[in-house]
Amino acid sequence: MVKLILFEWRKHFLKIPVMAAVLLFSILNVAKIYSVYEGNSLLSKNVTGPLWKELYWDMYKDFGGTITDEKIRKLMAIYRPLEQRTADLTASTTYRNADTYLANVYEDFHFFRWCYVNPMKYAYDYEAYAHGVASAARDNIAFYESVGNAYESRKNAAIAELFEGRAITSFSYTEMYQHYVQYDFSAFLALLICLYGFMSVFLTEKETEMDALLLTAEAGGAATVRAKLMASALFVCLICFWFWLVDFAAFSAIFGSWEAASSPLYALESFVHASINVSLGQYAALSAVVKTAGIVVLGLAFLLISCFFRNALIPFIIGLFAMFGCVYMAESSMGSGRVWLKAINPFVLVVNRELFRKAEFVSLLGYPLPSYMTALLFAAVWGAVFLGGIAIFVRKNAWRQGGRRRVIMDL
Repeated sequence: MVKLILFEWRKHFLKIPVMAAVLLFSILNVAKIYSVYEGNSLLSKNVTGPLWKELYWDMYKDFGGTITDEKIRKLMAIYRPLEQRTADLTASTTYRNADTYLANVYEDFHFFRWCYVNPMKYAYDYEAYAHGVASAARDNIAFYESVGNAYESRKNAAIAELFEGRAITSFSYTEMYQHYVQYDFSAFLALLICLYGFMSVFLTEKETEMDALLLTAEAGGAATVRAKLMASALFVCLICFWFWLVDFAAFSAIFGSWEAASSPLYALESFVHASINVSLGQYAALSAVVKTAGIVVLGLAFLLISCFFRNALIPFIIGLFAMFGCVYMAESSMGSGRVWLKAINPFVLVVNRELFRKAEFVSLLGYPLPSYMTALLFAAVWGAVFLGGIAIFVRKNAWRQGGRRRVIMDL
């Protein structure tokens, strides 16, 4: 079986066009990440100029790490005078005064506000906010128990347990992760490569009319199909692993920092209601695994579509439109409260920040199931359905070719 899997791998995926596409898309991916940095980062020369980056890392030596009252007092001793001087917009704009860090007092004010004061305030206040959410959830438990609503009582118990004890004790440079968790371009490229590679898996033998001959081979039929599926899964995993590795390495290198990997996920303001308690580094790994699972399921759908045709162009177009349909459904449900609509779409695993960004639940037999677990269960169901469809098609195809098989055997 191993030899057969390697044979299918070499035949369908170890091809110059596929390798060229991986190389070209990898370069395009890195260029896209660089454009994200240049167009959005507060430390980019195009956004704020070269002095912000230098000053940020100088100040980071004093304010980075564990948040203490001493650091807060020191920061406020710098920020409060700047806030007062710029309040009435009459401060001097003379370039590089002796008492300014950057071009003028206004730029100093915005630098400390955006880079240190606001993010440090969010980190400092988060413990009290999370405690308030947990307390409100516990109050809701008592209320829903009094009215006999068991599901809402269990859901609020899950929320209270999730938020209890949350705190952000350290200040880290999280800008890289802020953009990293929003980045989907590489997933789109990986899907395109997988779609291109998968269209030939079941079509090569049909186009050359070798499908009937394979039924007479010792390793033909079901064994060949299993080898094709395993080789396809291996191809997806390797392509995804490569692109997720390029993503993380490029973001870290271009943003110039490996900081914040140990910070909690809710250190990002967009994940203030995060549905899991993991670090940013752990989330990066978890997100990569969930994305890969989503692409595996979509890949099985592409393989099933290709089984019904003898020409690669039509299933490629159908698969492309199906992918865009899943993307549209995911975009239309993003940010909404329609949890079921999000969960049944396997593409939501590919853009899984929507699953982990806030605590949402689905009722399963009266018990609250987190949305990310619901989506994974639906993805498993879809994967089983697609595998079953492929197995049924192959069995029917073998039966239809039975007459041709007997003729060949008689010869």
